[in-house]
Amino acid sequence: MNTASTPCPAILMFGGPGSGKGTQGVVIGRMPNLAHFAMGDIFRALDRQSDLGREFLSYSTQGLLVPDDFTVRLFKSHVQSKVDAGELDPSYHTLILDGIPRTTAQVGLLEGFVQVRCIVYLVVEDTDALVARLAARARKQNRPDDADPDVIRKRIEVYERQTRPVLDAYPKKLIARVNGDQHPLAVLRDVAACLIDVVPGSL
Repeated sequence: MNTASTPCPAILMFGGPGSGKGTQGVVIGRMPNLAHFAMGDIFRALDRQSDLGREFLSYSTQGLLVPDDFTVRLFKSHVQSKVDAGELDPSYHTLILDGIPRTTAQVGLLEGFVQVRCIVYLVVEDTDALVARLAARARKQNRPDDADPDVIRKRIEVYERQTRPVLDAYPKKLIARVNGDQHPLAVLRDVAACLIDVVPGSL
């Protein structure tokens, strides 16, 4: 099925760094009629010898931010490849998106390709708790640079400035706030409750 003529239904996992959207997206995405797409994973899996891979390297090797149009082009290409391989059917699967759209420009570029049905907004009000959570995760993953509190706070500032405004680009009725400062299973329970009326029940 051609995704260009059939927008893929989608759920956005949204929240600041360390809010748990990646963890929840992976778990929810294991349901048979859901498909999890994390933009960070798509970037990391990119074939550096492909046209898109070489274009990505032209930005990353210079320390430049990946432009919005390239990010969305890569995402669309990745999704289409899954459709062409028979691994994704827009009439059956709902996409769980993590890390895209990250800017209001990306919201516009995705119009007609995905149909956002719900935005699960994982809220963690305590910034100090977020910093501690991210630092602990970085230490476990042996990434000492990412454990620097100043670096973590900078990431949170960038999120507030560039990504949080994405919420304002969608109707408020689509946004489901979930307390992300709970036990992960409690968060999963609340996320699932948000999606019961959004995701088709047929598996």
